[in-house]
Amino acid sequence: MPIISNSIQNNGGSSQGIRSQTRTYRSGNSTLHLREGQTLRGVISDIHGNDITLSMEDGSSFTGQLPDANQYSIGQKAAFLITGLENNTIYMKATTGAYLLNMEDTIAQALEEALLPRSPRNLDVVRSLLSNSQSISRENIMASIQLCAQYPEADVHSVITMKCLGLPMTNESVLQFENYQNQTHQLLYKMDTLTDSIGDMLHAIGSQVPALAKETASALLDIALEGVTVPEMTEQPNEAAAASAEENSEAPIPETGEEAADTTKNPVQDGINGTADAETSTPFSRVKNLINNLTESVGSKNTPEPENPTFSKEEVGAYLPEEERAAVHEQLRDLPFSEAAKKQLADGTLSVSRFLTEVKQMLPNLTDGQAGKLISSDAFRKLVKGQFLSNWTISPKQLKEPGALTETYEKMAKEWETLSHFSQTVLGKDVFSKLSSSASDMTENLNFMKTLNETFPYIQLPIKLQNQNAHADLYVMTRKEALKKNPDNLKVLLHLDMEHLGTLDIRIAKESTAVSLNFFVSEKDTLHLFERNVELLQDAINAQGYACTSELSLKEKEVDIVNDFLATNKAPIGDMKRYNFDLRA
Repeated sequence: MPIISNSIQNNGGSSQGIRSQTRTYRSGNSTLHLREGQTLRGVISDIHGNDITLSMEDGSSFTGQLPDANQYSIGQKAAFLITGLENNTIYMKATTGAYLLNMEDTIAQALEEALLPRSPRNLDVVRSLLSNSQSISRENIMASIQLCAQYPEADVHSVITMKCLGLPMTNESVLQFENYQNQTHQLLYKMDTLTDSIGDMLHAIGSQVPALAKETASALLDIALEGVTVPEMTEQPNEAAAASAEENSEAPIPETGEEAADTTKNPVQDGINGTADAETSTPFSRVKNLINNLTESVGSKNTPEPENPTFSKEEVGAYLPEEERAAVHEQLRDLPFSEAAKKQLADGTLSVSRFLTEVKQMLPNLTDGQAGKLISSDAFRKLVKGQFLSNWTISPKQLKEPGALTETYEKMAKEWETLSHFSQTVLGKDVFSKLSSSASDMTENLNFMKTLNETFPYIQLPIKLQNQNAHADLYVMTRKEALKKNPDNLKVLLHLDMEHLGTLDIRIAKESTAVSLNFFVSEKDTLHLFERNVELLQDAINAQGYACTSELSLKEKEVDIVNDFLATNKAPIGDMKRYNFDLRA
């Protein structure tokens, strides 16, 4: 309830020379009697520029101008001394003893003044408004309660935070936002759930309804093999393995800053704009090379040799041990499976895609019992899982190819959409709800990433390494407008979670050609390792035309990656960009 024609002035002086007087002001339906020397106490309920609204202890409130209003926060209890009353102007100054009210008391008082019950949900609404630096006026509390009522199953804080960030809200997007806040959003880990659901379906069909085995397996393999280049049987297996090992030997981070923002503009409908062929003279490409040096240096240190370096992730030997390959070979002995493929299956060098192609070609010639036994086997389900995961991940070498990331995301979107309706389409009814719901959740995750990227540059990178897959998140924690204005001055944080090195944060500040690196490691052994090798890294960076300096220290505390990202993007333009890379190598 603003006072009519009032103005608050923080004159910082005393009231000497001003006659002691009392004046009456109308505030809505209330009447305020104010006098010089009086101290007004209350809770700051709203701030807009220099306009500050004070809700006082008697339930009345007024809005006025205060030059240093930005010193206060919504929810803070403040005190002002009246130094003068002239006409419709109230002269005030902040008392030196301005004090803070306990957060829970502030929440309770806000609900009391809004004439609202202190229900757990209402308390959560006000608590979330305060944590998001939003107004706790009665009008805003009421509007927020009504908004949260539209999503009764959702966490109140998620709904209000999404509103604060300006993100569009549906039941699906709110659920995905909660996944991101809880850091359960990783596509790579959800891929495991989806492919396990596919395996469960194959086992159920093959063992319980073998009459549907051929039709189900054929339709599923059509999805898994669409667009896949199947190696010819004449290819030398050792050469293929060597090529794959070379392809997966390094793990660079893709383009940074504006290029990364463009890359994730529309990963589902519009595709991802591959920019790996950008001119090397651009500042973003130079930073890309810088980060590549960092990740390659980190990845090459203190990493043990793989247990089985013979097989690449594209070969059956990576998924089936010798005993299991022998069992499959025996099962295929009397089936129309090519002899050349059987030979490579036995030694493990047969490509997964070639194995599945051979199976698809021979399915029509199998009996229902043979088909059911084959598709329900552990070996077949492992290889189907491996093929789908290969479709949905991208190798370091592929990241350098123009359009490769686009193709990967388009393949993800198409295959997940098809899998979400697979049971209904092939079997006539959705009898495998876990499969359809997992695929639908993946599609919603992809759609939400697109929505999130319209506000903040962000992308997930499911990376295919030689002996495993790795999850990567790329956060750009600055507004796109700021990147365009100052593309050559960058601040980034590279976060790595590595099995043998522990947690590693690298803060990179780049100003023109000057680069400073601050390493924060969680393990003392890792710190000593970097101390012995950091000069090699600096030399590699300097060779690209930079002047590099570095510092190393032990990490004091962990950072909440997603919430830190969201909080920074609610801050003014120009804050730090963050790059997160979760690499379990």
